[in-house]
Amino acid sequence: MLVEAMHGDVDHFHDLWLRASSPAGVLDGGGPRIAGRRRELARTRGHLGTGTGLLLVAGEAGMGKTRLVATAAALESGALFVGSGSCLPLSTEVPFLPVADVLRAIHAIDDHTWLTDALGRCPPFVSSSLGRLLPELGEPGDEPQSSDGWLRQRLFTSIEAVLVELHATRPLAVLVEDLHWADSATLDLLEHLLARGTDVPVLGTWRLDDPATTPASRDWFTRVSRLPSVGVLELSPLTRDETQEQLSLLLPGPPDNDLVDRVHRRAQGHPLFIDQLAADPTGVGDMPRLLVDLLDTKLQGLTPTAWAVARALGVADRPLLESQVGAVAELTNDGLVSAERELADRRLLSEPFTSNKVSLRHPLLAETVRRHLFASEAADQHRRIASVLAEGPDPAAAEIATHWQAVGDTTRELEWRIRAAREAEARVATANAAEQWLRVLELWPPGAASAGSPPLRRWPALAAACDALGESDRILEHEIGLLESALEWAPTLRPEEAAELYARVGGNRSFHGDPTGPALMDRAIDLYEHLPPSPGYVRALMERAGTRAERGRVDEAARDLATGVEVSVAIGDRLQGRKLRVMQAGNDFVLGDRAGALARMATLTISDPTTPDPHGDIHAAGFFTDLLLTVGADPDEVEEAARPGLEAARTWHIASFPESILRFNVAEAAWRAGQTARAAAGIDPETDVPVSHDRWLLRLARIRLDAMRGDSTAAVRLTDVDRLPATLHAWCVPHAALVELWCQQPERALARLTAHLDREIAAGETQPDEAIFALTARAAADVAGSTPASGRRRRAEALASSLEERRSTTAELPPDPYSAVDASRHATSATYAAEMDRLADRQTVEAWVRAAREWDKVNRPHDAAYCRWRAAHVALATGRATTAASLLNQAARQAREHAPLLEAIASLRRRSARSPQG
Repeated sequence: MLVEAMHGDVDHFHDLWLRASSPAGVLDGGGPRIAGRRRELARTRGHLGTGTGLLLVAGEAGMGKTRLVATAAALESGALFVGSGSCLPLSTEVPFLPVADVLRAIHAIDDHTWLTDALGRCPPFVSSSLGRLLPELGEPGDEPQSSDGWLRQRLFTSIEAVLVELHATRPLAVLVEDLHWADSATLDLLEHLLARGTDVPVLGTWRLDDPATTPASRDWFTRVSRLPSVGVLELSPLTRDETQEQLSLLLPGPPDNDLVDRVHRRAQGHPLFIDQLAADPTGVGDMPRLLVDLLDTKLQGLTPTAWAVARALGVADRPLLESQVGAVAELTNDGLVSAERELADRRLLSEPFTSNKVSLRHPLLAETVRRHLFASEAADQHRRIASVLAEGPDPAAAEIATHWQAVGDTTRELEWRIRAAREAEARVATANAAEQWLRVLELWPPGAASAGSPPLRRWPALAAACDALGESDRILEHEIGLLESALEWAPTLRPEEAAELYARVGGNRSFHGDPTGPALMDRAIDLYEHLPPSPGYVRALMERAGTRAERGRVDEAARDLATGVEVSVAIGDRLQGRKLRVMQAGNDFVLGDRAGALARMATLTISDPTTPDPHGDIHAAGFFTDLLLTVGADPDEVEEAARPGLEAARTWHIASFPESILRFNVAEAAWRAGQTARAAAGIDPETDVPVSHDRWLLRLARIRLDAMRGDSTAAVRLTDVDRLPATLHAWCVPHAALVELWCQQPERALARLTAHLDREIAAGETQPDEAIFALTARAAADVAGSTPASGRRRRAEALASSLEERRSTTAELPPDPYSAVDASRHATSATYAAEMDRLADRQTVEAWVRAAREWDKVNRPHDAAYCRWRAAHVALATGRATTAASLLNQAARQAREHAPLLEAIASLRRRSARSPQG
């Protein structure tokens, strides 16, 4: 009655009361038994029953993670269904293996009706998407090819949707064991579900001490552990009393105190050690040698048939069907049963024994078995296991390939690696696909044009590897080297393959400022012009048009875009055609049709509802917001233009570089208008947790926002951005330099800005943005001002001369096509002139006020406030205290939401009040 009055769970409380009052932790009625872990069990059961998010039960090997979650799941089984899946040591290369296990377990319930009914309430694409993971649902429907970047989001959305519908009709929880072995796609899916805040509780186990855990998986664990929706329950060793409980469960009679003390001392509370010592409590040795010796002892004296089964299971390192074990061990049914009984009596097999799958009791036992094998013996076992798994139901190609790799049979490994890569692509597991394709290329026979069964040509394999690397944010790691190496065998390629190769290499080189890039792009398009129209031709034209536009060759870019539109219409490629029309509108904007271009861009941001194009929505919105920022549009206009793209990103759970550009543009419009809090509303939620490498622009935006909110240490975090390649880093220069200037690091800002100008001069393409010169002049003036008086004039003259020399050199370059239509160009030029006057120690109030008024015209209050603050400095220095006070008052009003500028204004006011003039 008391629990009910307090709105508690009466049944759960009753169960806990019984458990707490039962001797040795044994429940009446023969229910699941576990030693100790009362608080851990209560928390785990509570999470399964009423929790949300993810609870990770973590601990070292043998600490009882599996026993805890299995007991909790069994005790909650009357109230909800727990769908379980397990990761395996080789499942790091098998995408979504535990997810498929969970779905398969759900599919088996109620003669498939629970899952079937749930799918019936989901959008039609959900069933076809899940068919990629669960063949029982039938073949995947007619979907776009896996190279379409949004298929991954579609699969994630489908899994989320079906879990929600399942949970709506029957309480459901998901249990995934050994997540430290999970493939990256499974980990990404879990992170996606956490971000979406699904009500289905997820329980996972994680081994903290496994050396085989990849750095990426460890980073994932660290990252998600910080999320508010994730709890980590780390299991500690058992106490002496809990050791006694475990021995009571293991031994036929109650253990005496001496035995408990001896086992607890040797096991140090480690449940696995206790488990093993219960059978041989006189064992000797210290950790970790104790475990090694103990497990070696457990394997001693096995009969040949039992050793054959242990050997097969140890090398497989995963549960196997009994029939598979018999085939690998070459045993008859009677021999297999006899061997299993012997292993079970020695407590070397996992329980329960009613399953048709067999596995060793603990992974450390498998390691012990493998340690006792000669190399030839291990290779023979890998060969047999690979053959048996290949003949089994739903063979995991990556796992089989790994067994052939252990054998050293590169021919068979290559065949299975190709299958594994295609399986990963079908499941939209791009990181896994990238790893498999890279291994395929590593295994490729020298000089062979095709390989595998059925034969696969070398170029499609390399192109698939590059696509997978790009979609998994690893382009910079491998793709450039792969493509450059492919040029060596370009003469052996078919014309359409050579054209694609030249286009890819040319695009990469152009992006990184290599002057040979455009020539390769031209060569690719020359080849395409003699081939039937193709998507590759469209992409090459689009790539070259973008490169030409960036270099100021807008007329040539317009011709490429027009041709690309014609080809896209001819081949019916509506999605690529839309991207081309977006680029055409941007090109027309530069050529002078500003109103028409903006009107067309507004219509292009809305996609055809019958043909989902989320990446196209983001691309169009990104272009549109770029143009609006150029003409000085207000934040409302920019936010409205961005809305379709941001909705697409949210609906399809897309987190990519173009998506980050779009969010950055929205934030920039807000902080240009002096609305720091509004900018932060779109950036903070995306950066409160670690962001992926391809969204580095959001990290930069967060650093700038933090600096504007008064974080004087913000510049330290720029080291993350500085690790980017020079081409990408160039986009960061003005924002990073501003952060450094407001964090009182003008030397670093000046070095950054001059290095950028030198790169621009060396490239010799277009004139640098006027804003770069204004910032460089500001940094130079700050540096000169902080120089000791004895050398200040000489330093200022040298800096001014160096900057003017760079400016005169770049004046000979063609102008940036966007600079002529930039609404802030007059304000930037006026600010540059005022900063150069400050550097030369000849600044005037009038020059700074003139610059401030130009910033007023384009609604840039923070920039105007900075100029008025500078003007107030000059006014005070020349005895015009009243003018200075008026300028500071106006600057303070405009500098709202810019903490360092407000502090600078307040500091100048205090100094003014102490001066005689004040």
